[in-house]
Amino acid sequence: MKRYPQILLTILAAGAASAVVVAGLFIGAYYYLEPSVPEAAELRELEIQEPLQIYTRDGRLMAEFGERKRTPVDYDEFPPLLIKAVVATEDEHFWDHPGIDYRGVIRGAITELTSDRRVGGSTITQQLPRALEVTSRAGLSSGFDRFVNKYREMILAVRIEREFTKEEILGLYLNTALMGGRNYGMASAARTYFGKGLSELTVSETAILAGILQSPNNWNPLASPANATTRRSYVLRRMRETGAIDEQQYAIAIAEPIVSRNFGSQTQVEAPYVEEMVRAEMLKRFGEGAQTAGLKVTTSVDSRLQAAANRAMRDRLLAYDEDHGYRGPLARVELPGDGANAEPAAGESIAHDPEALRVLLEDAPPSLLDYETAVVLTAGEGDGQVFFAEHGVQTVGLDAVEWAARFITDDVVGEKPKTVADVLRPGDVVRFRRRLDGGWRLAQIPEVQGAFVAIDPFDGAIVALTGGFDFFLSNYNRATQARRQPGSSFKPFVYSAAFENGFTPASVVTDAPLDLGYQAALERVWRPENYGGKYFGPSRLREALLESMNSVLVRVLQTIGVPAAVEHVKRFGFDDTAVPKDLSLALGSGGVAPVDLAAGYAAFANGGYRVEHYFIDRVTTAGGELLYAARPAICAECNTPPETPTSVEAKTEELVADATELYPRQHAAERVISARNAFLIADMLRDNVVRGSGARARRELGRNDLAGKTGTTNEGRDTWFVGFNTNLVGAAWVGFDDQNRPLGASEQGSRTALPMWIGFMSEALAGTAERTLARPPGIVEYRIDPATGRIASDRRPDGIFEKFDIDHLPEREPDDLFSDPLNALEPGAEARPSSGEPIH
Repeated sequence: MKRYPQILLTILAAGAASAVVVAGLFIGAYYYLEPSVPEAAELRELEIQEPLQIYTRDGRLMAEFGERKRTPVDYDEFPPLLIKAVVATEDEHFWDHPGIDYRGVIRGAITELTSDRRVGGSTITQQLPRALEVTSRAGLSSGFDRFVNKYREMILAVRIEREFTKEEILGLYLNTALMGGRNYGMASAARTYFGKGLSELTVSETAILAGILQSPNNWNPLASPANATTRRSYVLRRMRETGAIDEQQYAIAIAEPIVSRNFGSQTQVEAPYVEEMVRAEMLKRFGEGAQTAGLKVTTSVDSRLQAAANRAMRDRLLAYDEDHGYRGPLARVELPGDGANAEPAAGESIAHDPEALRVLLEDAPPSLLDYETAVVLTAGEGDGQVFFAEHGVQTVGLDAVEWAARFITDDVVGEKPKTVADVLRPGDVVRFRRRLDGGWRLAQIPEVQGAFVAIDPFDGAIVALTGGFDFFLSNYNRATQARRQPGSSFKPFVYSAAFENGFTPASVVTDAPLDLGYQAALERVWRPENYGGKYFGPSRLREALLESMNSVLVRVLQTIGVPAAVEHVKRFGFDDTAVPKDLSLALGSGGVAPVDLAAGYAAFANGGYRVEHYFIDRVTTAGGELLYAARPAICAECNTPPETPTSVEAKTEELVADATELYPRQHAAERVISARNAFLIADMLRDNVVRGSGARARRELGRNDLAGKTGTTNEGRDTWFVGFNTNLVGAAWVGFDDQNRPLGASEQGSRTALPMWIGFMSEALAGTAERTLARPPGIVEYRIDPATGRIASDRRPDGIFEKFDIDHLPEREPDDLFSDPLNALEPGAEARPSSGEPIH
């Protein structure tokens, strides 16, 4: 019996010794690891990575850039039920423990020692450094490694609890925890998985979010609705057990179906070309960290106008592409099965193995955008059958292919198809698009490209921009990067130079063939010709612009001199590439981007001021601090709406010109042409929309305040229309990226580019009042002889009215031209200014 106390003492002594050894090991480990554990206060200095967010001027989200989608919110914005769900599931004793839950540690250790299963045991406080990437678990495969890492977490957790309040800890955790995919934080996850804000979540959705935390990429509803359902059941049970919800709430939530749907970032505007412009500019200004610093960029883009530009661009290019014919199938394949490529007899069909067809389509050109790839199974007179991997067998009728006349060249197409078999054959791999009525339409991705940009002439703000048919097929931004020949759309700038040098809209110049011989600047013999080879003889400049008479403007340029014209045209903001220093300047032979051409036309729309185009209004930090605000030069005297009075200062040298300059003041734009010059050009361009190449715009839009000019280069390689009223300037371009490929002999700016401009303006100007440029002092109106351009005699019966700058008036024809009484006006004829007096 005496031996039992000795054994007991021995056991107690051994236990005590072991405890001392373990304690010593823990204490030694603490002092060994403690220097390598960061101070908790350092966490306050950590910047939580947030994506770069880009918004329209009217506050709609355009895009997010960055590896992580995160939307931090204040602790008070987290619903109390979500907090209870997370605590009940992740750390039941969170509000009581000092950072370490010893019960959970012991339970986890026993489980790992007695089984191969790894379990949690970490508190929310311990998990926080992982969410902030202060510690890492990567590569920890051995038990010893896991022990070391866990011990470091414990040390740091205790420090965090001393530094932060419980609310701060939980707020940081809920804002930074991985929630599956690129989503970090509860707010981002709620938007992605449910399309809701945190305050809108149901009990079921709250439980799903809380359940994701343990295994984000496995338990989110997009990865596995089944796993999400299982995990939700556990969370709801824990919420019920802890009193967070009652039995009725539990029953309703457990019965709610889980829908697997990606709501993404809920972008509200499609403007990928602008988004990339912004991203590049932010990297240039703020460095590589711009995409993760939570910057919020407000652009000058208007969401309504951007949507209109997208539609106008897409509709125009699709229409051009269909007008020029069907280029044939993407590929040809052998259908599976005996005789599968043969046509079935009337009333019969050929059975195909769906899985075999899906395998066949795996090697075919893929579906792109809203174009879905299919293989043709049958094609008859009235209909045919095609197979889609996603939709199975579908029937298409003649209406699906009726547009698809065979493409021969850019100028020639075959006959319009009369049957489905005229277009499709079994084994063709083709693409279709859904129609609005749910049917299918044979489709091909256009080879032609385009660009459209709209600018506010008041300050140069880009309110809409699209640089091609689709950014994800080609991110080359033709609106800003393509330097294409503007053709006749550039002529208004040369006419403006002519008016400054004494010419008037009534000046008469001969329109006849020109042979200028060898031109050293062009390094060739040059014989400029009119489109179609038609000439008009002696012509007034108003008519010359209306009919795009090339020889007239070349003769005008010879008269005023190329250097004078170059100096004048460059005032509009064009560089050497856009303004060649030779006579070809008259025909728009330089290279200009659509955005620069639109900005140049803004001077005609606003009364003579040069405005610089821009696309970023302001940049703020995630916390709302202003980093940058645009300071556009504005035209102080242009047609500013009375509800937005503007106060400007004269432009002076900047003492501070930095991206971080706060509270910028507006300054006046530079006047580059006189108000009279701008008015006369705008008036002639308005005439072009009334009765010239832009007349379709007036017919379809039914407005009288529109002005503009078409442009077509040799063989139709570039087609343009640039037009405006006093509120908006729009430039449309259509062409191929291959500058040697013409659009077709019949394609002109009025046929190819103008419809895009009309499509945009029909939405942009809908419901707005007509506004033309105010007539400035010094513009007078005289009756002229239409043949000579001279101010008409009082006796002339066929005079017409023309507008002039009072400082540049033509001669007056003598009255004795009409000495014959038979030519004099009869009593009661229309009253006209006597003795050449102008109408002001």
